[in-house]
Amino acid sequence: MITINISLKGLDKEVRSLVRDALLIEDIDKHYVKLSDDEITISCETASRCRAIMNSYIFWIYSVISTLNEVDWIGRKDSS
Repeated sequence: MITINISLKGLDKEVRSLVRDALLIEDIDKHYVKLSDDEITISCETASRCRAIMNSYIFWIYSVISTLNEVDWIGRKDSS
């Protein structure tokens, strides 16, 4: 069994909550993915399956954080 832990501890508490709420675990992944307050745990039988799941969640987290940063930047620009 292979286990990958993606830590969310480096994120601000509000951003961490938003990322967790934005992550939708697909039915096919429910046997492999667990969400906690500060971590995403992926456990699979094969490295290729774990890697594919990990990459999709990392990309999703990156998309959420990038969007938040863009909205924050645009908001500051428009408010001045």
